[in-house]
Amino acid sequence: MFTLNTKKSIFKALLTKNSPFYIQFYVSSRCNLRCRQCGIVQTNAGLREVSLADIEKIADNLVNIGAGVVVLMGGEPFLRKDYPEIISIFINRKLDVRLQTAGMKVATVEMLRACVDAGAKDINISLDSLDEDKQDYINNVPGSWDQAIRTIANVSNIFPRNDSLTSFGTVISAFNYAEIPAILEFATEIGWYVSLVPVHIATTEASMAYRSSDSTFLVKNDNFIELESVFTKLKEMRKAGYKLFDSTKYLDSALVFMKTNRPTWRTNGICDSPGLYFVIRPDGDFAICADHQFKNDPVSVMDKNFPRIYKSKKFRERVREVTKHCLGCQYGSYPEMSISVRSISGIYERIKTALYVKGSGIK
Repeated sequence: MFTLNTKKSIFKALLTKNSPFYIQFYVSSRCNLRCRQCGIVQTNAGLREVSLADIEKIADNLVNIGAGVVVLMGGEPFLRKDYPEIISIFINRKLDVRLQTAGMKVATVEMLRACVDAGAKDINISLDSLDEDKQDYINNVPGSWDQAIRTIANVSNIFPRNDSLTSFGTVISAFNYAEIPAILEFATEIGWYVSLVPVHIATTEASMAYRSSDSTFLVKNDNFIELESVFTKLKEMRKAGYKLFDSTKYLDSALVFMKTNRPTWRTNGICDSPGLYFVIRPDGDFAICADHQFKNDPVSVMDKNFPRIYKSKKFRERVREVTKHCLGCQYGSYPEMSISVRSISGIYERIKTALYVKGSGIK
């Protein structure tokens, strides 16, 4: 499932809690959706997108600091016509690559095949509902559900049958929490996983990059008992063999987050950016996470001095100055990475998932 480089990065993270084995790279600032619960398009609007030559510099620097998995996302990354070439740059440097997409028309059969030829085998497609009208409302684009389903079918036909990690990226909100078990059942039936993320809504006093301010997505207090029963059922389904990617500790924290807007996964309040994970913006600049970036004096990941800067005490203190004031998030990527290296049960569940992926296939 992982390259030798990624295995080394993960092993180092387990020992030191300080190895950046998970990097999110927003390769595109453009998107063909206007999702009501997401603010990243507005945040990154106007940022230039780095060239292939710049991406090679970024990839070299990531190898230098011991990175493992690179998630190529956006915006909508398939809007870049050079997407297969981007994938090749990281694959050729023995980094693991994971694709993320909304599955719109730009993710054509030809483009998907080119991505697989470049070495891609892991992909996450956004799917928040089995109800077409509901999904189109959430995405704010008519026809987006139909296109996502067609892309899921195309991926199932094109990507390697075995050793591919194919999953739905599903945002849980007031609009869809009751149907999450049905989405999990559908995913399992076709050999896909479900990766859940609770909706993140910011207040106007504390705006954050990835979050919108549409409070209609928040589950109300009167529905908390039903929400709790959904999470209980999800854990039961996973034990029964349904393909839910998220760990038990993550699910417990996600439920609390949806009720209180505070997570429970952080050990002693620690955020592990930039030690275990961080973000690269479309213009190549470093960002602490999906929500936070340096507002002044940005640091470029394509700078030849980035490895030295990244390892410096001054840089770490600068990041810490932001993270210590953050109330926390429940974006799946960050909690699961921290849980995977700081929790014995989390480590066990990740190993079990990795072995299961190798033994099962897309249908």
